[in-house]
Amino acid sequence: MLSCFAFAQQVEPVRYEVSRWNKEQGCHFQPFGKQGGMMCAETDRTDKDKHRLWSFATLDTMLYETRSDLIPLPEKLKFLDSGSDGRFAAFCFVNDGNKKAADSLDFLVVAFDRQENAFRTFWDKWPEKSVPLSIEVVDGTMMLALNNKSGNGSLRFYDLTSDGNRVVTPSPSSSFVLFKTDAFAKEHCFVVAAKEFENKRFASTSFLVYSPTGNLQGSYRYDNIPNAALGRMGFRFDESRNFVVIGTLERETGRKVNLEGITENFDKESVGVVWMRFASATPDSHVYLFKDMPDIEHALTASDRVRVREERLKNQKKENPTKGEIAFQFLAPRVTDFGDLTVFSVEAFMPYYHTETRMSYGHYGYYGGYPYTYTVFDGYDFFSEIILAFDRDGHLQWQQSVKFDNELTYELSAHAAEGVCFDELVVASPYRNNLRYTAFDAAGQALMNQQSEKIAPIHGADYVEDEYFAQVAQWYDTRFLVFGSQIIQNSTQPKPRRTVFYLQKVQYE
Repeated sequence: MLSCFAFAQQVEPVRYEVSRWNKEQGCHFQPFGKQGGMMCAETDRTDKDKHRLWSFATLDTMLYETRSDLIPLPEKLKFLDSGSDGRFAAFCFVNDGNKKAADSLDFLVVAFDRQENAFRTFWDKWPEKSVPLSIEVVDGTMMLALNNKSGNGSLRFYDLTSDGNRVVTPSPSSSFVLFKTDAFAKEHCFVVAAKEFENKRFASTSFLVYSPTGNLQGSYRYDNIPNAALGRMGFRFDESRNFVVIGTLERETGRKVNLEGITENFDKESVGVVWMRFASATPDSHVYLFKDMPDIEHALTASDRVRVREERLKNQKKENPTKGEIAFQFLAPRVTDFGDLTVFSVEAFMPYYHTETRMSYGHYGYYGGYPYTYTVFDGYDFFSEIILAFDRDGHLQWQQSVKFDNELTYELSAHAAEGVCFDELVVASPYRNNLRYTAFDAAGQALMNQQSEKIAPIHGADYVEDEYFAQVAQWYDTRFLVFGSQIIQNSTQPKPRRTVFYLQKVQYE
């Protein structure tokens, strides 16, 4: 008998709520693993100097506040990103068009020293028309990645223990866009991916490894293959400290591109996955196309499944043979270590539109009407989670997919997460105050049908009226963190209707 003992359970409603006073209010949680985490949230209060008060609360693993501080920040600052290492947590805010502050700062960082139990803030300006990408924190250093709207960019390294900083300009052979960053505490380094362009045509991807002091430790390069290029990607270092990249393979048209906003362009379709290991001058690489994966049809929409089967039937009969290519639009992927395997998981989505036809009768309505048609965007449908497991040498061991039936959303955001619980890979996604999940063993076999567990409220009479931006992430060990925004009704409370940003702890046993 094959049985699965992993299931979501909540011993008690371990939950933390922050009152939301508008939809633009910034709320973010930075986890510290088994040491808890820190919640930062914009409040509706200001000080006598009209500075906005932000709440910074340190939480333990039961989501109880152990410390709470109100820190005044200039108005119109927008939360960008956060990061942490074993000692520091850094929260970066950028100027969101505040003219009064435009001459003094472009971004501000609130850093919390967990060892000294103290805050410090610092700010700086960057070159005109720069666009921030992300921040990473390793060994007491925060790295800020900036892009220039016309291409190229810079990396800024800030020592969180002092006022020291260093600016580094990567120097690939041509114009480039900083595309993705990551931090690795065990290897004590930062990784930066830069897409290189020649005459505004995507030519290759460079991977740069920096020390916390900003010194270049390694540089690797992947040249695009004909009609295809590296898309969304994730990084790892193997047991020999060789650099490993797993990324999606996107079809390229060869047309010139506008470098502005290329990091946020999710329109391109991916037709496969590339695994690369840079152990020598020539990287070991394997390319896997979706059309060659036997079980990929389960990840398709119903209409695409019919189309693919028809194309394969035509190819078998040699009637108007087609390429039969299978392609997906993907959000940012995630990489998870699962025993001796490396799991690459990515969410597939599809934009939906509908057309409407109306009559126009001219300015005065004297002339005969004529119809005109326009397109309306309905939202993004995240219809499938695709999971690929690779061994140490990059051989694809198994492929699986999970469907979570999410509603259409106007925002691109992660809906699912993966985590290793005991010897199982758990894939979970929250939806309307319920957590859906399933589990796989090391051979890729599903150990259960998709389960659903209601997320326990603080008060028994709480009723979730609406929920948006719900996400889930693995916190530590077998603990997951579910978070998002909810509108809750409860007639037994002094305030019968409340709008909150919530954090909910869920554990698997």
